[in-house]
Amino acid sequence: MKKVKKIFSAFLCGVIASGSAVANNCDNEMYRRYNPDKCSTVAESNSGFSFGGTVAVASGAAALVGGAIALFGLSSSSDDDSSSTTYATTSKRNTATVYSHPTLSLYNNVGNDIDSIRLAAATSTSEYIRNFDHYNEIRAGYSLARGFTGAGSTIAVLDSGKNTFHGGNVAYLAGGPIAPNANIVSYQVSDRNENFKTFAEIGDVINAANAVGTNIYNASWSSGRYYANYISTRSQLENMTHKNFVNALTNAVADNDAIFVWAAGNDYQNESSFLSAMPLYVPELQGNFVNVVAWDNETNGLADFSNACGATKEFCITAPGTNLTSPKTETVLEGTSFAAPIISAAIAVLREAFPYMKSSEITGVLFATARDLGIEGVDEIYGHGMLDLERATRPVGATLVPLSDGQTVSLSTARIAGTIGHKIKSSDIKFSFIDSFGRAFETNLNDNISVQNRGLGFERLRADSNNTVRIGNIEIGFKSTDMFMSQGFLETDSDNIISYIGFQDSIQIGNTELFYHTTLGTTNPRAAAESMVSGFSNIYTASAKIGAKYGDFSFSVGTPDTIINGNMHLNIPTGRSINGDYTFARQTIDLASRPSVEFSASYKFMTAGFVDNPYGTDEIYMLAKTKLQF
Repeated sequence: MKKVKKIFSAFLCGVIASGSAVANNCDNEMYRRYNPDKCSTVAESNSGFSFGGTVAVASGAAALVGGAIALFGLSSSSDDDSSSTTYATTSKRNTATVYSHPTLSLYNNVGNDIDSIRLAAATSTSEYIRNFDHYNEIRAGYSLARGFTGAGSTIAVLDSGKNTFHGGNVAYLAGGPIAPNANIVSYQVSDRNENFKTFAEIGDVINAANAVGTNIYNASWSSGRYYANYISTRSQLENMTHKNFVNALTNAVADNDAIFVWAAGNDYQNESSFLSAMPLYVPELQGNFVNVVAWDNETNGLADFSNACGATKEFCITAPGTNLTSPKTETVLEGTSFAAPIISAAIAVLREAFPYMKSSEITGVLFATARDLGIEGVDEIYGHGMLDLERATRPVGATLVPLSDGQTVSLSTARIAGTIGHKIKSSDIKFSFIDSFGRAFETNLNDNISVQNRGLGFERLRADSNNTVRIGNIEIGFKSTDMFMSQGFLETDSDNIISYIGFQDSIQIGNTELFYHTTLGTTNPRAAAESMVSGFSNIYTASAKIGAKYGDFSFSVGTPDTIINGNMHLNIPTGRSINGDYTFARQTIDLASRPSVEFSASYKFMTAGFVDNPYGTDEIYMLAKTKLQF
């Protein structure tokens, strides 16, 4: 592309084009307002690049040119940064590759997994306090309190360089307190005087970043003349930019599943810059591209300078873009330039939290969890609405438990009989469930189990002497039991039968009969088809009862069927691997347990009982059982 003369900068587009005359000296209030880098009393080398400033009316390097196919100038300043320099945030980076799943024990309520102490610690740093209201607007404190810092992502800041006012502040916000452990790398596409590389050269810059595995790109610059509805085809886009530039974008998506975050522009328009609308002309970018408009937290609406989402509404989101405080000069930052890197930081957070997700899934979560603004639903002003990192880092929609055979079952409280319920809870098992986006979250099994009484009264009612064969003092038979009852994601087969051998005898003393009855049994319970329970070993049980009978009255005390040996096997979902596969761990539960104590009294066919349960609540039952003959 031939070198072209820049007609007027994005800064001039925002100020002079509106009819204001600004004297070119620091004695003029308007000039000082828009040129803090040139008039700052702080001794540092801010550039005159007009991406932003105290009030950055323009979002970026939207340097308009005299030709329809050229947007940026060619010149480059020799005293600016190298083409690739690392911007180090104030927090130490985590270079470890250890992956941990998000932990949310109370996933149905907003922020209830975060206690006030952790939240206060996350929001009380000087970095967070500097822009406290803005970070609270996007609820960044919750993602920080959940332990997410953007580690593992590389954000390429395509800007004027980390040592310039605009480039430095954009780089800071791309990490900052939202994603302090993200790797922020500054790549120059302009010098400090807003002289841009050609689109062909910018394509080379993107290719260089792509070669080192960059997966997030932040572009806080736009066109101030051409908007989303100006062109309609890829060839038109290539004619207005350069084929190398467009190919560089699509290559970054194909090679590293990269996401491009673009500032909508600060031209007071109902449509965003055509650069912010590239997925409309280049389908390969769909799902890997986010357009960002600026929110004004004083007016509680779109910043007056910000372009609206317009035609880009399906991949557009809103972020704070006014009254942000610069970490360097304590001057005020305003513009979609500074809203965009907040979104880039949020994407780094989501990549860390859910590293197995594709970019299209990441942006899908970003959009689905945004807080609705303006007209209900996705609209042409705010797109999907305000970024919300609390919602983005907790489960959304239906919650499911993945099973090892590829099925899933709804995560609802599992109702389990007292003995096995207690044994499972005593193991203090953590497991993973997934939300409607397939994201894995960790919770404690104990929080999702309700221990229920076994229901000995019903077992006594179902007992049938026809199932027993007696030979002298020995009896052989089988009987139903509820001791393995379980419903929900730990469901077992409800038809559990104990085969047993029993011994009984009695002694008559006057009109009173003293008796005893013991049994030894075995059973092999089965798991339901859709259950985290994978099976049981052979289970062995024992029971004992002694009592006295006087006429039609009888009294007894004993221990009902109790597990003396046997195991339950669980396939515990533990999350998702980096390639997206669900992972599992085998857990064996020893079911041997303390017995309950049952007291009963009978008169003819009426029986009342009290059960002292060591696990769960005590039980009282009354039943009447007789046979009618005709």
